[in-house]
Amino acid sequence: MIFLSACDSNLTTTGFLSDYSYLQSESNPALWYVKEDAITGYHSFIVDPVKVRFRKGAKAIEEQIKGKLTQLEINQLTYYMHAKIVEAIQKSGNNVVHQPGTGVARIRVAITDIEKSTIASLFPQARLAGIGLGGASMEAEIIDSITHQQIALVIKAKKGSRIPFVNLRRWDAAKQVIDDWAKRFQKNLAG
Repeated sequence: MIFLSACDSNLTTTGFLSDYSYLQSESNPALWYVKEDAITGYHSFIVDPVKVRFRKGAKAIEEQIKGKLTQLEINQLTYYMHAKIVEAIQKSGNNVVHQPGTGVARIRVAITDIEKSTIASLFPQARLAGIGLGGASMEAEIIDSITHQQIALVIKAKKGSRIPFVNLRRWDAAKQVIDDWAKRFQKNLAG
């Protein structure tokens, strides 16, 4: 399985994916789909620029309205995520390419929410309850570069780490979540 786990409160669709009809609930309840017999036939990937498609009710929208989330910060997170996806592909022994072809898949990703870390996360009780941890949500799909058939898709959300004294800057938790997603993606591409 390429993608794992999500928080059910953050699984609202945005219209970013080319098709949502294949989505299945996982036990924790992630929404995902992987065409297992097809994914192994791809060893090269086109990585589209990461988009931002905030879902209805996203915390990031509130932060933008308050002026606490700037376009520069959003751009930095999308560039960061793109770089991590490229790195994961390369470290898995696969290739990043720029032209469609046989055995080439396209990866499309949208950040659908980001939550900042807050001072509350410094308190053990708050951290255990998940308060102030920050995090991120996304929608992603892998499609054949020629036929545009979906091979894998996911809607996923994750909170930042509960480990004390990590994610102290506002958007560190979002970056940590992106790092976790990239590591899992790399592992699944390699294995």
